[in-house]
Amino acid sequence: MHTHTAMSFISENYRVLKEYRNLVELVFAVFVSMLGFGLIMPLFPLYADQFGATKFELGILTSLFALTRLLTSYPAGHFMDKIGRKRIITFGLFVYAINMFLFGEATQLWHLYALRALQGAASGVVWPTATVMAADIVRFEDRGKAMGIFSMSWDLGMAFGPFIGGIISDLFSMAYSFYVCSIMAFISAVLILIRVKETVPHAKSEEIVVREKLTPYKIILIGLCIAAFTTAFGMGLTITMLSIYAKEILGLSVAAIGIIFGFRGITRLFIKPITGDLSDKYGKRIFLILGRTLSSLGTMLITLANGFFTLSFSVIFAALGTGMGMPASDALVTSIAYKETRGKVMGIYSTLRNLGLLVGPLVGGWIYENIDAKTPFILCGLVGFVGVIALFFTIHDPEKIE
Repeated sequence: MHTHTAMSFISENYRVLKEYRNLVELVFAVFVSMLGFGLIMPLFPLYADQFGATKFELGILTSLFALTRLLTSYPAGHFMDKIGRKRIITFGLFVYAINMFLFGEATQLWHLYALRALQGAASGVVWPTATVMAADIVRFEDRGKAMGIFSMSWDLGMAFGPFIGGIISDLFSMAYSFYVCSIMAFISAVLILIRVKETVPHAKSEEIVVREKLTPYKIILIGLCIAAFTTAFGMGLTITMLSIYAKEILGLSVAAIGIIFGFRGITRLFIKPITGDLSDKYGKRIFLILGRTLSSLGTMLITLANGFFTLSFSVIFAALGTGMGMPASDALVTSIAYKETRGKVMGIYSTLRNLGLLVGPLVGGWIYENIDAKTPFILCGLVGFVGVIALFFTIHDPEKIE
């Protein structure tokens, strides 16, 4: 990136943060929360393994998370349009904080099943609401930049979290990572409660605009939902199986696995604001298609890894594609909906994404145990290309509708 281009990019993102002050507060709160989440994300499969969970049971644990997310995403979208966003996200974060603490206190496998289900329910409330709140704050022409910055805050936490979580686990125990995650989620809830304003002040008013349809861009929504399912299928499978694959097949330590997940977060961290900015200038379609293509290829490259460096390269390559597509996807799905129906549209989109998170780990866990360790990642890439084809034939950049 040339110096002039880099300065222009920095200036534009600074302008967005300065102009939309609530965005700064929301970004910071989400960063704190995701720092806690990143602490335990790569460690949970190994934690469950200590309780004697098989690979298929590990897939069930991950899918339970996705199942309850699936069941809560659309109701959360409905209620965030009806009673406002702030109440929904604050409640979800407090539940999440309690849930993470109880993970550290778990003593039996069934405890993990119950807590994983509750974690998914809280997540199904929190993250769609946070995304919609960020979309509410900014204008249509700045939404790509805003989603890039907003998504970057997630990955900033995800980048540092695995490093910290791996070190905490090696020095103390994995349970302490859950305690730290609980504290981070509690801080995030308090920050949103105190600092972030309701983004839909008319939510309790009787003068709410009633729309006959959720969106005038139904075909785009269908394409985005198909791509959301295929992307989440791969994400759920990879996050579940990658730690086990790295430990059992490649012989890597917990700290090394944490570092690789940290590399993943750093890569997405840097690419998201750049492509978010560019998607406002050149359109969302190209970044969606290119990003999903790179992500699918990178996931398949995992099967060629033979150690720390080659696995890191594959994960970074896939993360580059995922990070490229996410700001464009979030900006597009929130831009094709009216403000009064944005929660419901995000609920539908999140439901399909969570369905992918539900199916992916179950399929991956079964294949890992009954066929071989590499086939799940190959399947993951192939399913990803189905999403690329769907995007190619359904996505175009919409006109402003608000």
